[in-house]
Amino acid sequence: MSRAVFVIGESGSGKSSAIRTLNPSDTFVINALNKDLPFKGSAKNYTLWHKEKNPDGNLVITANSEVVLKWLQHIDAKMPHIKNIIIDDNTFLTSLELLRRSRETTWEKYTDIANNFVALANVSKSLRDDIVVYILHHTKEDGDGLLEEKTNRAMSYGKLIDEKLCSQEAQFTIVLLAKKENTDNGLEYVFYTRDAHSTAKAPHGMFENDKIPNDFEYVRKAIECFYDDNGC
Repeated sequence: MSRAVFVIGESGSGKSSAIRTLNPSDTFVINALNKDLPFKGSAKNYTLWHKEKNPDGNLVITANSEVVLKWLQHIDAKMPHIKNIIIDDNTFLTSLELLRRSRETTWEKYTDIANNFVALANVSKSLRDDIVVYILHHTKEDGDGLLEEKTNRAMSYGKLIDEKLCSQEAQFTIVLLAKKENTDNGLEYVFYTRDAHSTAKAPHGMFENDKIPNDFEYVRKAIECFYDDNGC
């Protein structure tokens, strides 16, 4: 089965920039917002897929959850050269659907959104063994820091969705927290694999440290080594 990595972090924390270390020839990006990727060379290396004009393209733009699922299944069955799939930014699959259905007065839309998220998580874990799916998602901060401890977790849209999902992170074995930190050398972009103030988590022994480089290729290699029967 494929591996799904849920990558959470605030805007500007380096989620999308971590794509830069992957090989564009075996990477496919599903872009919800039609925004430029934030690293040099991305416009050349990631081009818009078109069935006739650019069948070798490795980027599509859609904020429709059903279309995203179809693309995951299409890549799995028809694009054997693709090893990495990026869903950027998954948060907007929910928010834009809520906007599209804002006139609906029933609670059905919230059930649909929760079901769409579960379907995305399940399909992301059911593809070919050589695929890693990176699902990028914004965070929200709970707690006021006084009476309640502050905690970062995946952004959601309403208690009904939370109640139906329990938590979005519960759908994944690997949850990375993207952060930018001030250091003596300036801003540093990193991932946390475990963190006392967030929902970040990873299997014990998958990563050597709680803080790792902002680098999806590094993450992929760590996953391969962990699940390889012979190790690395």
